[in-house]
Order: sequence, then C-alpha cells, then structure tokens
Amino acid sequence: MSDTPYGGGHPNVARAEALLTVGRVQDACDLLTRHTREVSHKDADVYALLACCFFRLRKWPASLVMAESALSLNPSHTDGHIYRSEALWRLGRADEAVTAAREAIRISPDHQTPYQSLSAALRATGDLEGALAAANESVRVAPESANAHFARYYVLLDMGDNAAAQQVMRDVLSFAPEDADARAVLAGLKDEARELRLPELAREYTAALGSDPGSAYITAKLEDVALRLVRRTRWVALLCLVYAAVVSRAFPTGDDPTSLPAPLGPRMWFFFLMCAGWAVCLWRTYFTLPKGAQLTLVSVIRRALAAKLAVAHSLWATLCAVLLVTVPWTDRGWEQALAWTGGVPVVLAMWYGAAQRRNERDAAEKAKEKRLKAAREKESQAAR
Repeated sequence: MSDTPYGGGHPNVARAEALLTVGRVQDACDLLTRHTREVSHKDADVYALLACCFFRLRKWPASLVMAESALSLNPSHTDGHIYRSEALWRLGRADEAVTAAREAIRISPDHQTPYQSLSAALRATGDLEGALAAANESVRVAPESANAHFARYYVLLDMGDNAAAQQVMRDVLSFAPEDADARAVLAGLKDEARELRLPELAREYTAALGSDPGSAYITAKLEDVALRLVRRTRWVALLCLVYAAVVSRAFPTGDDPTSLPAPLGPRMWFFFLMCAGWAVCLWRTYFTLPKGAQLTLVSVIRRALAAKLAVAHSLWATLCAVLLVTVPWTDRGWEQALAWTGGVPVVLAMWYGAAQRRNERDAAEKAKEKRLKAAREKESQAAR
C-alpha cells in the first residue's frame, strides 16, 4: 500500500516487490512464503508484503494474519496497520478497522494511504461525513494521487452525488489524462445520468481499454454496453412489425380500407423502407463504433446467451414483418395470428429482462441503505 521499498533487506524481498509491481501476485506470494521458511530470522517487511499479496488475492483472513504478524515484530509498521485495517472492515469488523487506520495515521501523518484506509473503514461504519473528511485529507497530502481522488469518489458515490463524483474523475484526468479507470468511471457516471448515448459510451470504454488492455472492469463495462446495443435492436424489430401489420391491413381501424390482399405498391414501399431502416441502424450501431467495440460486440453475440436471445428475438419479429408485407394475405385471421406470434414473445422477453434488472438494482440499493442504517443506529447507540 505504501510507496516505501522493502527490497534493501534481502534479494528475495526485492524480487517479490518486483513481481508485485508487474502483477504476478501469486508468484510473489509463493516466493515470500518459501523465504519465511528458509530464513531463520523474522522480518516485519516480509509479513507486510505477504499481507499485501493476500490482500490483492482477496484472501482477507490470511491478509489479517500476516498484517498482525508484521505488527507483532514491529508495532510501528505503517503498512501493517494499513493492511490490518483493510482486512478488518472487509471481515465485518469496521470499528477495529477505524482504530487500525487511525494508528497508521499517527505513525505516518504525511502519507496519503492511511487516510484512504480510514475513509474506507468509516464508509463501512456508515459515517460518510467522516469518510469524506478523511478522503479530503488524503487529497490534501497527495493532490496528484489518483488513489486519493478515488477515495473521495467512493464516498460521494455512497452519498449519491453524481455531479461531484464526475468532477472528481475530471480532476484525476486533469493530471493523469491516460488513467483508464478514471475515464471508464466518468463514462459510467455520465451513462447513469443519461448524458451519453450508447455508441458514445462504447467509444469512451474502448478508449479507456486502449490505455489499459488488461482491465477486467473496463472489459466488463464494454461488454455490457455491447449487450445493451444488441437488446435495443428488438425495438426496431417491433416497430417494423407494427407498421407491417398496419400496411398489410391486419388490424384495420376507422375508415381505413379493409379489403384483402392489401395493394402491392404500399407493401413493397414499406418493405424497402424497412430494409433501409435496418441498414441505417446497423451503420449507426456497428460501423460507426471503434474497431475494438466492434470486435467486442461480435464476441458478445457469440458467447453470451442473452445476446443470442436478443438477436433471435429481433430476427423473429423482423421475419414476421417481412411475411406480413410480402405475402398477399387473403385471410385476416392468419395475418393477425402472425402479428401476435411475432410480437408477443419479444415483448414478454423485454418485459421480463427489464423487470429482472430493475429488481437487481433495487436489491443493491436496499442492501446499501440497510448497511448505512445499521451503521447509523450503531453510532447513535455508541453516543448514548
């Protein structure tokens, strides 16, 4: 977590740090584990690095054990307190995490990372005002640190302040224009505020992925945009089906002519317009995208079942529309049956998918509110 190098103590420690720098976390962990077995004397730095390895591997209990081992050898080890704090709040021991982070600040008041750990721990307790103050202090100590600004962003996100969160990401990009995470997060915030259309959002994520090709987070976001683009084709297909039903006189209303079959001219003219409309939609949603987004779109259609179903729904509704306007129907019952068969499954699938996604968002919001409410109640009880 800190910027302090440990490598001066032993070549294995220096090599482990280098492995961590290039992202080979498991290799670094294995090396340090062998080192602790082979070397008779115990080194707090080694245990702190092991705590870092287990932290990055998301093994919170092991990270906590290593951090406490480092502190048993050196109670003033800043990173030991930091990793102990980070592990504790993830294990549901937020109050202890706050204490550990404050101890790290006491030891290293001029370092940014302890303030970030304190902000995260306070967020876990529900004290968002305190978390924001700690994050602001981290920014004051290191105004050009992306991590310090991201600590502010997480608090503002919990507060629901989208505009302020966007400004934080703009601040990061002002001194680190190539920061892929900041660009991707800013694009996501604009999408949440409905300030970007899906093709523009895809371009932003593609540009961010170009800066960090290995980012799983940005890749997932780009794939999500690709899936949303595919799903939107169902609206075009349904629109074609509705107009095809009108042109073919499947559902005549008012004073409209009711004789069947419908005139060939209007039917063929609509067929031409439908083909032109699909061509325009394909051009706007695919060929105007960056190459990376195009490849992602094709990959999502090949791999994701939801995307395959969306394509099948669009093709089915469009096929029914084509049959309505190209076949000279003389039986309105068959026409209506074809129209309903083409539209109802697509509408039901769209309704079910939207309801499912809405329920997931509501569940996430309720879980967040429950966590914050429990933290506030705990804080009020402690005040009494």
